[in-house]
Amino acid sequence: MSDLRIRTAQSDELDAGRFAELTELCEAAFGEPFAPVWARVGPGLHVIGEIDGSIVSHAMIVDRPLYFEHETDVAIDAGYVENVATWPDLTRRGAATAVMSEVGRILDEEYELGALATTTNAFYARLGWETWAGPTWIRTADGDRVRSAGHDGQIMVLRTLRTPASLDLHGPVAVDWRPDRPW
Repeated sequence: MSDLRIRTAQSDELDAGRFAELTELCEAAFGEPFAPVWARVGPGLHVIGEIDGSIVSHAMIVDRPLYFEHETDVAIDAGYVENVATWPDLTRRGAATAVMSEVGRILDEEYELGALATTTNAFYARLGWETWAGPTWIRTADGDRVRSAGHDGQIMVLRTLRTPASLDLHGPVAVDWRPDRPW
């Protein structure tokens, strides 16, 4: 997609028209209403691929700590990637790769680690993402942990320049609870 331009915008910088365009894209890509998803995810940085001013691909980075070392709750400042979407009739043309390449650059500059949940691991693996091999957990509001075995093998991370060398992809990882889809 030689005419593809990559832009970034914080959620509060998007006017109603752009936000509606992103919602339409995500609804087409995921086949579900997206208003509840935006509310669950909250604000973040949108990485937008557009052609002739129209949005064709999108990803979003939100701040989320990831927790390691079960007993000590060591947290890493992670850029958690959400809502990676491309118009269905424009997939496999490089737009999502370009958007995710920019996401990777931003993560490398601003976070200790990138993370996301997916069932399309092969796409992200070719961009340097690694599948988390250890067990996944969710931290409740009172600090308890609930096993989220259904997400094992679906969490991927992207190491950055600031990722601790001791990061063990076979150890446990946890994320704070949020409604509907914690991961």
